[in-house]
Amino acid sequence: MSWLEDKKRTHSAKEIAKVIWPYVAKRKGFLIFVSMVSFFAAIIGLITPLLIREVINSAIPENNLELVWIIGASILGVALFGGLLQYVSRFYAAKYAQEVIYELRNDIYEILQRLSLEFYDEENTGQIMTRVTTDLNAIQSLVSFTLRLIMNSVIYFIGAYVAMLVMSWQLGLILVALFPGFIWLVYWFSTKVRPLFYLARRQFGDVTSILQENVTGAHVVRGFAQEENEINKFDDSNTIYRDLRIKTQVYRAIYFSVMTLLIGIGTSLVIMVGGTQIVNYQLELGDFVAFLSYLALLPGPTRQLTWLVGIFQRSLASGDRIIELISAKREVQEDSNAINPPKFKGDITYINIFFEYEKGRPILKDININIPQGQKVVILGGTGSGKSSFVNLLSRFYNPSEGSIMIDSQNITKYKLKEMRKQIGLVLQETYLFNATLKENIAFGKPEATDEEVINVSKIAKIHDFISGLPEGYETKVGDRGITLSGGQKQRISIARTLLTDPSILVFDDSTASVDAETEAQIQDALDILSTGRTTLIISQRISSVHYADRVLVFESGEIIQDGKHNDLIKAHGLYQEIYHTLERSFGEIDTNSQEEESTQGSDT
Repeated sequence: MSWLEDKKRTHSAKEIAKVIWPYVAKRKGFLIFVSMVSFFAAIIGLITPLLIREVINSAIPENNLELVWIIGASILGVALFGGLLQYVSRFYAAKYAQEVIYELRNDIYEILQRLSLEFYDEENTGQIMTRVTTDLNAIQSLVSFTLRLIMNSVIYFIGAYVAMLVMSWQLGLILVALFPGFIWLVYWFSTKVRPLFYLARRQFGDVTSILQENVTGAHVVRGFAQEENEINKFDDSNTIYRDLRIKTQVYRAIYFSVMTLLIGIGTSLVIMVGGTQIVNYQLELGDFVAFLSYLALLPGPTRQLTWLVGIFQRSLASGDRIIELISAKREVQEDSNAINPPKFKGDITYINIFFEYEKGRPILKDININIPQGQKVVILGGTGSGKSSFVNLLSRFYNPSEGSIMIDSQNITKYKLKEMRKQIGLVLQETYLFNATLKENIAFGKPEATDEEVINVSKIAKIHDFISGLPEGYETKVGDRGITLSGGQKQRISIARTLLTDPSILVFDDSTASVDAETEAQIQDALDILSTGRTTLIISQRISSVHYADRVLVFESGEIIQDGKHNDLIKAHGLYQEIYHTLERSFGEIDTNSQEEESTQGSDT
């Protein structure tokens, strides 16, 4: 379980309001306008029962037909004007909420862009997506409906109760006596549903995550014939979500049933007591009808309050998750006094570097090394030896647990992150392409690049001929995650994307692993020219890479155990000699088998 999924983390309504209020406060004009319109809409809605009372108590007994028509027209006018106010209130409340959530969503997306990679290592995509979509929608409902519903419900309740007490304090006291029951019911419902809403939000994140993984990993699922297992996995997670939602509906059903019972008890007592008062000439018929009209209005505000309680509890649950996201830990932060780096020469120094992803499980141990500017270094080592972590620290994707890294004799923590990373070109082992055109993917790091610049780097990366042969050329869409391209094609596009930024330092994380030997040789020749004057770090499992290196670093268990030129290390007993001869034999056997197959095919022919 990631730290964002800690069930014990809850925040008070005050803490959640503190996060939302700055967005609301910027639009106080909207707030005041919607409040006033909602207030007058509720007041207008309370006039109709009073007009009905006048018809029954005055117009009809006096046979005053003109007054009947006047009051009838007044009721119509009240309905029209009240409907207009309700429309204005709803429209501007919705507009107001959309503007608040628009800004909040943008700020959260910006936060996601600036979070350290530790966050993405720990958190799954579904949980993140749910926070930015479903949870924000819950906050939107709170902002949109709360003010308007509170105004409507509170004014209706207070106005109706005051009017009823004025017309018959005895009947009014019957309803007042039931009021504590309503308060207790709302409190009980609130305490029951908030934990369920939080768990349901989190579970929906899991459902979304499974869905996202299966959409992006469709080829793997089909390739290993795991459709049934994945269906069952999704069903299990969806079942938990369904059961949580059903449980909330059980509490809602109990709430509405008890609420209806309380209203029924009140109505029954009012009918019996009020009817007796009319028979005994203690209450006028018009007052009694108006009283019942106000009583009939109460279920509407009651349902609104119930709905509002549900919205409020969902929003509190979502607010918990939004606050958790906003306050997510950021191990890599820019120094307040950070400076824009000058054009790097490329001298790199690691001083007493220790690094661990999890406390007590070191990945790098006491790394001390200097890589002079312009040097081309190949990094070798087994899986988990610390190679990728070594280069990831250079771009400050992570901070070392101890020690410091210098570029051109300046600690990299003193540089502005964005400007520093622009000078470090990365071609990662796992190539990620966006669902955009080939040109847009290549120009991702430099959107203002000209067509000529894009074509030039594509030629260097040996991908131009392939792109030119496509019907739409550089305007071809690559599909989600570049699914329409081969691994080698994606790698070469990634290389072109990096070259376009003209970095001072180049980092290739096993970036030629997915290309064939001929393409690799072409890329290596191009990189040999391109890396002149640039410090270049190459993580590679291909023995051909070492022939292009000025220096080879061999990692084992988080330590650099060998450091030197290829010709020197191949003569020394150690891990490098073992790796080199093992890989050489493997590729030699492949070449021999290929030659034998070609010879056999030639004989058969």
